[in-house]
Amino acid sequence: MNKFLIISIVIFCISLVVCMFFIYLSKQKGLFLDRAKENKPQKFHKNDTPRIGGVGIFLAFLAGSLIFSNTLALKLFFASFPVIISGFLEDTSIKVTPKMRLTLAFLSSFLAILFTGALLRNLGFEPFTHLPYVVAFVFTIFAVAGVTNSINIIDGFNGLASGFSLIVLIVFVVTSYKLHDVVLFEISLVLFFSTLGFFVLNFPFGKIFLGDGGAYFLGFMLGELSVFLVSRHPQISPWFCLAVMIYPIWEVLFSFYRKKFLRGMSPFVPDRFHFHMLVFRRLTKSNPKTSLFILSFIIPYELTLYFFKLRSSISLLFILFFIVVYNMSYHAIVWRRKK
Repeated sequence: MNKFLIISIVIFCISLVVCMFFIYLSKQKGLFLDRAKENKPQKFHKNDTPRIGGVGIFLAFLAGSLIFSNTLALKLFFASFPVIISGFLEDTSIKVTPKMRLTLAFLSSFLAILFTGALLRNLGFEPFTHLPYVVAFVFTIFAVAGVTNSINIIDGFNGLASGFSLIVLIVFVVTSYKLHDVVLFEISLVLFFSTLGFFVLNFPFGKIFLGDGGAYFLGFMLGELSVFLVSRHPQISPWFCLAVMIYPIWEVLFSFYRKKFLRGMSPFVPDRFHFHMLVFRRLTKSNPKTSLFILSFIIPYELTLYFFKLRSSISLLFILFFIVVYNMSYHAIVWRRKK
């Protein structure tokens, strides 16, 4: 246990130091800055801020993977290159179309299967407990690509995306530890402390942002950890992993429905009506308080859900419960504004 503690501290420090270096570099050279004066619907910061925090996370993750000599972690790291590159280009103000970003997410998901062979073949209920290989192959690619993009959707306020990721990683760390799965335990632990090194600089004061590269990397890794948890341990319900990730996933699905069918616009066009944006404008009026408000509801949900990780029916009820509460809260906030 002392070994894990020492390595965790090293990983945390690597992430922290790399992020601090980019904060310094951005101030000195004006590089990688998210300009506060740019007129975009999803900007809620007042100062120019570097949006390259993802580099600190995946460099620390690479270092941790090498220290543990974790072959699976290294395979996933290299599989994530397409989505990392996609996000990094966006972070350096080189525009990448939504279709290209989605294509690169599919490519990373494909590479993960190619490198590891892990597929989602069990959906928890008969007759879907052993999907044909081709069906499982396509389903896994779409599932991981969807989760990859979902973290970027909720990356709008200090500590929201990274804080949510830390909560999910705690669930994965504890679950893999209880299952005696050293490989997944190491990956979850390394990713947790890599993210934590960034988080302390991002929350509450927003000294550095996650950026698209960091958001895509976290989304991809959380998606793959879900796949491996189910594929390596059939007793774990696949609906448990979906329930763990339901907040950003439902944000994507609801936003698609809201934009496409209610507003008659492209689902790829950003707007100011995501749940966290409404909470900010209508309730908290504060960047960090918005994250605290949302995460304060996510934490008890995730911790309670952990105890039903083997029960598909209960996990489905948790998913339904979240969707109902989310939709009621969303409409209540909108109605409050109308009144």
